[in-house]
Amino acid sequence: MTNVDALSRSPINIFCFPFDNILSRLKLAQDNDNEVKAIKELLRISAYENYCDRNGILYKFVEGKELVVVPDSMQTEIIRNAHERGHTEVKYTEKHLQDYYYIPKLRQKVEKIISNCVHCILINQKRGKKGCLLHPLQKEDTPLHTYQIDHLGPLESTNKNYKYALATIDAFTKFVWIYPTKSTTSAEVIAKLEIQKAVFGSPFQIISDRSTAFTSGDFADYCAKEKIKQHAITTGLPRANG
Repeated sequence: MTNVDALSRSPINIFCFPFDNILSRLKLAQDNDNEVKAIKELLRISAYENYCDRNGILYKFVEGKELVVVPDSMQTEIIRNAHERGHTEVKYTEKHLQDYYYIPKLRQKVEKIISNCVHCILINQKRGKKGCLLHPLQKEDTPLHTYQIDHLGPLESTNKNYKYALATIDAFTKFVWIYPTKSTTSAEVIAKLEIQKAVFGSPFQIISDRSTAFTSGDFADYCAKEKIKQHAITTGLPRANG
């Protein structure tokens, strides 16, 4: 019997974008964007390309549609919000945005943001091609018995310089914990496992790849201290990790 979890379900292909609510923020962002302000000044003198200023908000006509011009400071937020409504692929996220917003080089920016989406990375890993296990790993039918751990990234850096994420997956329930990290060192892995331990205790077994963070002496010492059995998957076969 297969365990069902949120990651195994296809994302809902539906958008309910809060367009009206965000217009006031877009106007404020436009007012602080030098390029947008320059275009608005030109429009006071005469028509300029396909732009128009309506109630203080800059629009651009593209293929018969009147689109809000999104300044640089809000482009990432707008694209990410549109994508996260249903975690749709690039072409659908792009198509939806093109109905409302003008963002230069939209396809390139959508691809970059989706490539850094942790939810989509985990789904794509789970949907990857399944191979035969030559040596099946023993995982008890008990929650929190076995963890599968791996690093995601490098991702788009946050304002706290988090560039990676440590994914910790319970092998039985498939429940996922995501911990942001600044590096892929064993020290940070241990620190995040200590956070996990404070709530759930230590697992009986950890399955990981053979990256330095999981094969270092420090990590081996930690596992020995916590009585955690280590299992490293075959190099070049990441799908073996769950």
